[in-house]
Amino acid sequence: MKLKIIGTVALTAICLLLVIPTLIHAFPFLAGANSSYTVMSGSMSPTLKPGDLILVKQTDPATVDVNDIVTVKYETGVFTHRVFEKKFEEGIYLFKTKGDANEEPDLGWWNASQIMGKTVFVIPLGHLYSPYGYTLSFLVPCVLLVGKQMKHVFSLFKRRSKREFRRWRRQKHPVLDTTSVLLLFILVISGSWLVAPYFQLGSFSYFSDSEWAEATFTAGQWVVEVEIDIDPDTLNLGSQGTWTTIYAYIKPSGDYNASDVDVSTILLEIIPADWGDVQGENCFMAKFNRTSVINYLFDAGYGDGDVVMLTVTGQFTEGMSFQGSDTINLIE
Repeated sequence: MKLKIIGTVALTAICLLLVIPTLIHAFPFLAGANSSYTVMSGSMSPTLKPGDLILVKQTDPATVDVNDIVTVKYETGVFTHRVFEKKFEEGIYLFKTKGDANEEPDLGWWNASQIMGKTVFVIPLGHLYSPYGYTLSFLVPCVLLVGKQMKHVFSLFKRRSKREFRRWRRQKHPVLDTTSVLLLFILVISGSWLVAPYFQLGSFSYFSDSEWAEATFTAGQWVVEVEIDIDPDTLNLGSQGTWTTIYAYIKPSGDYNASDVDVSTILLEIIPADWGDVQGENCFMAKFNRTSVINYLFDAGYGDGDVVMLTVTGQFTEGMSFQGSDTINLIE
């Protein structure tokens, strides 16, 4: 009996160790954070391993320093890397990031509005994805559960006399005892964590964090830097105009030029271009809905008198990505 009690206590403790991260993952505010993410690649190894749960807290960009681990929002998702360099230019903070496992920093600069916050806590669930973690959290409970149920079935065959069997049937027997329920609970939770990365839901709670930083990342992905000129460089937040016009001047970069731009891929931060065409010598002009731009700036907390760095991204027809940034002055 004492051995059974010890086993039940041990299984209960294991359940709690698995349940607590699950609750924090679903409700990060319980740990004082604003959001939580599951690491999905090794670009931050050994600091962050695939499968680790990180908690991110919104932070004033002015307090973000070099070597802080930050989560960055970009056009197709989020990623988490370490701040490699920081500068203050034209009234806003800009950040360059780098994965601990990468030899070179990420291309381009990220403006303050793209910094979702700093990593404040890490739950090392990546051990679940190692051979011993998989064995302890999934295979062992599975074997114990199956073995326990088989032992239960075999015990029935030992009741050879009809009288003994009838006596046993008159008694109440739970379908699953406490030990079996706990083992089943451990299997469900650990199994959920193991398969979670294969069911990525945008930026709800998971992020892919590749070798230059992405959500299903590819190593060695290059981005062509382009010169961006936002014209006019002042946006009246109270005006009723329809368009905000962005001129993207393509710097000489091998075989790429303005005529190779795929307008369907162009984004101003997260706002898709409504129209675009080649204008002049090696210049591509894209138009964005003014209301969408103003709403984006308001949602990001900007207002009258702010100078905002906006990033334009897109792809050439061959699939190569490009990006560039320029500032815009806000008045009202």
